[in-house]
Amino acid sequence: MKNNWLVVANASRARVLEKQGSEGPLVHVADLVHPESRQKGSDLSDDRPGRVDRIGGGLNSSAYPPHTDPRHREHERFAREVAKLLSDGVAADRCGGLLLVASNPFLGELKSHLSEQATKAIVRTVPSDYTLLRESELEERLHL
Repeated sequence: MKNNWLVVANASRARVLEKQGSEGPLVHVADLVHPESRQKGSDLSDDRPGRVDRIGGGLNSSAYPPHTDPRHREHERFAREVAKLLSDGVAADRCGGLLLVASNPFLGELKSHLSEQATKAIVRTVPSDYTLLRESELEERLHL
């Protein structure tokens, strides 16, 4: 039987741990950090005031791209990065199931970017930010 992966994440940090059997310890698989998610939106924005890129690019085009908050864009980028790692792990048969513990709304963003196969591998979700907890505290809180 393959071991499950425990994913503890928020919009700027994600830890992937593997539970080695029912009595085994949590083993580190990956640690991802995305410091851009913590920056101010004004520091992330690359548009100068008054500049808008048009969709289509034609001279008579009146369609403009919807405004996206720069911080939300970074959260989305990080969610894609974490989801790719998890989807690749499931596809490569490195884990049997996923336990996702992530802050809201990052949990929803993460789930939306998982592959179909990885989505089917989700065993449990917990909408909480436990990124600062040690492994022993995680096991206690999540009853692992």
